[in-house]
Amino acid sequence: MTDYILTYSKIKFYPLEPLMEDIKIEDIAHALSLMTRANGHFRHFYSVAQHSIHCYQEAKGRGYSERVQLSCLLHDASESYISDLTRPVKRNLPEYFAIEEKLQDIIYDRFELGDLSDGEHKQIKDVDDTLLHYEFETLMEIHMFDPPPTKALEHDFSQRDFASVEKEFISVFNKLTHVKNEFNCVGVDGCEGGWVAVSITNAGFEIGIIGSIGEVLLNHNSPDSVLVDMPIGLPQSTDDVRPDGGVRAILKGKTSSIFSTPCRQAVYANTYDEANETNRQVLGKGISKQSYAICGKIKEIDDFLNNNTQYKNRLLESHPELCFAKLNYGKPILENKHKAEGLRIRIELLSRYYERTEEVLAYARNDNKLKNCIDDVIDALCLAVTGMLGLETGLKSIPENPMMDKQGILMQMVHVAEA
Repeated sequence: MTDYILTYSKIKFYPLEPLMEDIKIEDIAHALSLMTRANGHFRHFYSVAQHSIHCYQEAKGRGYSERVQLSCLLHDASESYISDLTRPVKRNLPEYFAIEEKLQDIIYDRFELGDLSDGEHKQIKDVDDTLLHYEFETLMEIHMFDPPPTKALEHDFSQRDFASVEKEFISVFNKLTHVKNEFNCVGVDGCEGGWVAVSITNAGFEIGIIGSIGEVLLNHNSPDSVLVDMPIGLPQSTDDVRPDGGVRAILKGKTSSIFSTPCRQAVYANTYDEANETNRQVLGKGISKQSYAICGKIKEIDDFLNNNTQYKNRLLESHPELCFAKLNYGKPILENKHKAEGLRIRIELLSRYYERTEEVLAYARNDNKLKNCIDDVIDALCLAVTGMLGLETGLKSIPENPMMDKQGILMQMVHVAEA
């Protein structure tokens, strides 16, 4: 038996004799995103990292200092190395308290929080107790305190994807410690001759027309997000629920931009007539010529994912008009994107969130190939910006709890929360 644990970053960490230099925020964020609160007894998985993010948000909402906000984010960081015990057990293990306190103090020292005052510690405890109360109220229907503590914000305790929570935890940490966040987010839209791909990073951007979806992923090494405007996750029976209807309900006045997704069997048909009849037999309705026109690209993505399973549910479907609406305070942009006014509105909206929007468009307008598909460039940029914003806030999906298709691919469209 050894006296160390092997962390996510492959460090041999000694919980009883911890070294400050062995403490890594990547290990803390990863471990806490996979650890459940309440010993797993909430009605769905809710991680310690989610709790910690909410504590940070509550501290910020109360106007507490950045030191306290960071301390709230890290107040359970020791659990990433020694786990946690339920309170009745912990009370009977005094040595655990000593181990936990020693480790937590070293973690605070590691991130320059070792001199927290009694008043700051009280603020951290008050925030922690507030989140404890409302977590149990929402997820267990139990009141921990009477009267309930006053909260500064409404918090979302819904189940979230592990990876998005981990990324948000690190993003918040970087913001509070003033570390420049490195990111690489890719937006992809189909076009004549292939795919328009826009990649935005903290250092700049790349843009071009790429021949295949496989090349898009090959050309961008381990991006944080890849969002594509094309159906991913295909129905094979009437029991399979796609997000199309839910998105149409949001895009009132723009519902025509959401084509009905063909069934997988129709996507692999050889002619429109065959696809139309197949879709009618499987889903009870035919498909439009517009839907059939994109079947080649739908099939390309479907083939790619089924032959490269590591990208399943990493290459994500989105829709530019949905993303524009979410960035526009929930209001769809009704002006036609193919006309000057529609382009102007979309460009101005993107510029609020990505300061180099005009540079991207200027580059595209001076490129012999890209200048003929500016609207596709704007759509791809919108998806890249959505992915960038999602690194901080997390991506949401329609529907909230998407089904998987028969190939294990989620049938969803992702977006960020309304601005």
